Amino acid sequence: MMPVNNEPIPIDAAAIESPLAGPVLARDADASYWMARYVERAEHVARLLLVNSEALIDVGDVAAPLLQQHWQSVLQIMNVESIPDGDDPYSLRITEELTFNTNSPNSLISCLTRARENARGIREVISSEMWEHLNLLYWTIRSTETRTAFEESPDQLYRQIINGSMLFQGLTDQTLIHGQRWHFTQLGKYFERISVTCRILQAKYELLHGADVSADTPLSNLHWTTLLSSCGSIEAFRRTYSGETDPLHVAQFLVLEKDFPRCIRYCAHQAYEAITAIRGIVRPHSVDPTERILGRLDSQLEYAQPSELLEHGLPNYVGQIMENIAQAGISVLRSFFLH
Repeated sequence: MMPVNNEPIPIDAAAIESPLAGPVLARDADASYWMARYVERAEHVARLLLVNSEALIDVGDVAAPLLQQHWQSVLQIMNVESIPDGDDPYSLRITEELTFNTNSPNSLISCLTRARENARGIREVISSEMWEHLNLLYWTIRSTETRTAFEESPDQLYRQIINGSMLFQGLTDQTLIHGQRWHFTQLGKYFERISVTCRILQAKYELLHGADVSADTPLSNLHWTTLLSSCGSIEAFRRTYSGETDPLHVAQFLVLEKDFPRCIRYCAHQAYEAITAIRGIVRPHSVDPTERILGRLDSQLEYAQPSELLEHGLPNYVGQIMENIAQAGISVLRSFFLH
């Protein structure tokens, strides 16, 4: 019998090459980033259409100009300049444009198509569960049965896409190695979430003030509630702040809350962590330009005072955040995708 030796066997770490060492292919990084970003965008479009439709049911009769402004804010948030003329009501033409129009880059069908195309390009390096689920979402929205059911109950499709996006994110977290590809999916997801949340804040804030709605009225509360619901934050906000939906509290929560995953400060910090992890693997002895941009934004939001949000106008404040994220996106493109 051989003697039992409890001493650990020495291992030459230099002789072992980690499968995650060194940068991933630029193609893989680019596809991972945009796959996650388009899935996140589809979720936001679906939630906007669902929330705005339900809000009008709750409020009852609305003046025609205010109704049009209400739906125009959805187009503004998703950067849609105009929609085709037609005999159908304005709201139906918008929902059609942002759901099934393949020529609209931010429609649900376009977002899911582009997400699937990126996933197909890296199918060998993502999990089968991720691919199968995204493929199912894609074929669901393209099916004749979905189009027929949509005419009777559009909210069913919107809820399916919202839940499908969150399930896809869960599958990504639970079935993908948390290496560079996973960090790029996090970067894409949080960039998109920050950008859309900022645009929602801008559009809804301008709509509320442009409509000259007095504070602490049912219509004012409805507008702020719709804003929070559009960001998927209504329940978390109510658990944090009781009473009326005060504009400062809404802005403070959505911009500066550090512990809720749909708030800008949380997303900025997670994006900073993701780019720091990527840089640590790819270029451990340098600082990436994207890391500088996100590091400054992370620090700004960490030490910001709530009064600063409204001091020069909330649209201006979140507009600067959007500009930082746009610059960070360009920096990521130059640093990791153009090779």
